[in-house]
Amino acid sequence: MITQVENPVLEIHDLTVSYDQNPVLWNVDLSLPSGKLVGILGPNGAGKSTLIKSIMGLIPPTSGYVRIFDKPLNDVRARISYVPQRESVDWNFPASVLDVVMMGTYGKLGLFRRPGKKEKDLAMQCLEQVGMTGFLKRQISELSGGQQQRVFIARALAQQADLYLMDEPFAGVDMATETAIFQLLKEMADSGKTVLVVHHDIHSAMNFFDWVIMLNLHLVASGPKELVITEDLLRKTYGGKLNLLTKVTDLIRNKDFNPLKS
Repeated sequence: MITQVENPVLEIHDLTVSYDQNPVLWNVDLSLPSGKLVGILGPNGAGKSTLIKSIMGLIPPTSGYVRIFDKPLNDVRARISYVPQRESVDWNFPASVLDVVMMGTYGKLGLFRRPGKKEKDLAMQCLEQVGMTGFLKRQISELSGGQQQRVFIARALAQQADLYLMDEPFAGVDMATETAIFQLLKEMADSGKTVLVVHHDIHSAMNFFDWVIMLNLHLVASGPKELVITEDLLRKTYGGKLNLLTKVTDLIRNKDFNPLKS
């Protein structure tokens, strides 16, 4: 089930990505609308992070192409923000929380300008949005995993992008923090931003995402969550791992899942 979109923010055409000649993504073809909170779901090893990295140009495709705002990536980089997996970041670099978030403003400063009061005020506002103003002078290496993740989301917010790509942003955060960040991402989408999130929890995905991409090496489905989160498509995506699906399919059958819930 693939929903095609007019005037898409993101278009992916016949994308195949290989590592050592072994395909890890195969013939992915999809388009995304603007102003949506989009989840990429699938089992471990399904190619979710690879998809995000190929959109960002971090991994070259074997075939196919990506267009963003109907342009090649290099023409629109300033409009895109990327939050990598926490494990891929060296957290020992000597920088304070405020320093890290202010890095998000550099792209709009130009080559020779230094950040000033305007950029600091923006960074403070972004830290407030993720509940981290009490840590602004703390070294980033001294934070817990969930706190580091919140700082990186604040840095992404400071970029003031139009398209946000986030790779497992909820890894290591508690349930209250996850809910608060999801609410923030939903507000961003409501304001016209497009937020694309690699996510692993089907249960929270059912409640928070507007649009869902189901991935397992190839594209199983992409569209509004009320059309995509079905028992049949979940089984096609997760294969024999039915223990993951028992609770979800029960919710669907019992009508406890309201796909239109905001």
